[in-house]
Amino acid sequence: MKLARLLGLAVIFTGVFFAAFAEDAADMGGEPQYVEVKKAFQNVYAKLDPKSEIIRQVKKGEYLELLRKGVNGVWYEVKVDGRIGYLEAKAGKVVNRKGAPVITLLLYIVLLLGCAGGVALYIKKQQIAPSASGVGDIDDDLDDDDLR
Repeated sequence: MKLARLLGLAVIFTGVFFAAFAEDAADMGGEPQYVEVKKAFQNVYAKLDPKSEIIRQVKKGEYLELLRKGVNGVWYEVKVDGRIGYLEAKAGKVVNRKGAPVITLLLYIVLLLGCAGGVALYIKKQQIAPSASGVGDIDDDLDDDDLR
């Protein structure tokens, strides 16, 4: 019975650690990267020239699919509204996932706290309960007879 519980806990902790590092493993694969727009109202240009046609003006917090990083990190080639465009690198930051990573982090914390609570409950149940009578269980006082 104890072995089954320990194996169950091992499986839970393995799942937690796998979930925590799965995103990093996925980032190494062919997952698309995105540019998170960090400055308000930035232009996405049709060509690598700020005088070219503006495809669209993007807002802070938007995510654009990154196709390629420009020379010297000055431009990002991005996909916006089904078209290829160019965004100045100072206007955004490359991220590996789109959306709110805060929610994912909160879910991991809740899962970890649940596991910790389960372990604490398991440890508490494994402790030996004190005797109900409390009389004669432990001889706390030392007598001269005990020392001989």
